[in-house]
Amino acid sequence: MATFQRQIGWRAVRHGVVESTIHKEDVALNNERRGRYWLGVEVQPEDGHHEIPQLGGGLYFVRDQKTGKLDELDGDKFIAAMDVWTAEKSWYYRQIEDDKCKDGKRWKKTRTKGVQGMVVSCSPWWSNLIYEAARNGHADEVKELSRKLAAELQATVEKQTKRQVLSVQVHFDTVNLHAHVFSTRIGDDHKFIRGTTKRIGLIGPWSCAVLRQGEQGFIPQDSTNYRTARRLYERNAKRMGSAPLDWVMCKTADTLCQAMFGFSPRLTFWRQVYMQGLPAMSFNRLLALQDAVGREVQVWEKFAARNRDYVPSDIVLGRGVNGGREVHFN
Repeated sequence: MATFQRQIGWRAVRHGVVESTIHKEDVALNNERRGRYWLGVEVQPEDGHHEIPQLGGGLYFVRDQKTGKLDELDGDKFIAAMDVWTAEKSWYYRQIEDDKCKDGKRWKKTRTKGVQGMVVSCSPWWSNLIYEAARNGHADEVKELSRKLAAELQATVEKQTKRQVLSVQVHFDTVNLHAHVFSTRIGDDHKFIRGTTKRIGLIGPWSCAVLRQGEQGFIPQDSTNYRTARRLYERNAKRMGSAPLDWVMCKTADTLCQAMFGFSPRLTFWRQVYMQGLPAMSFNRLLALQDAVGREVQVWEKFAARNRDYVPSDIVLGRGVNGGREVHFN
């Protein structure tokens, strides 16, 4: 739902253009990584990418150095403009002690990766509705929504963090419409912008997703997941003095979708599709976890048969059940 990347370099800039070779390579690599779980639960997720000819890969916006507004550019020009920005923001002045100077201090030019990125997506039910509209002759409306989204995300990030937004890329290549936002703390004078800090106030994609599900009635608000996400929200808001940035960005995206497309029978349909998919997704994950646990028990059963000293006396391996083995605790 919303994530943060601390350093943006040459590869990340090119990943921002859906049509680029780098983006295609990253998609393949990420699909491979998503199938790996540290518990040994190997659930091969579906590739969430698609192509919609009416929309293309995405829309790309870069900050104009004179006006500060976002200009819409094609992919090649976007990459060229962002290469200039990343070079411009690759160093800053910091004040250091120096006895040779009159004031005992001087400004030192310091190299850094001064551009960071965030990703925010629209809710799945809105994304499905939007893409359906694009396929049915409303692609221009979706593109106009994307332009408004880019402008609103720039305003939201700059207002809440005081950072300078350098670019926004709205991507249409995944099942959820999403946007990348590149920003920096380094001002045009190559000093940190007043009021900016490393901490920008995020609760992470899991919390944002759970809050969306709870607020829309897909999961109970007294569930452990929702209460945990809400607790993270409140702790972050208390520390930062405002709502978490990634949650505000998510709300901004969904509010724009509602303003553009409103409530309709098709939205009700896509909400039902999403709700019906939640139990199936959870059940498949539980089955995969059960399978992983069963395989581990089989491995340890063979080991225990040869090395009884390694098995605590209060553990008893019982009869076989559904391909696994009962485990009892004395």
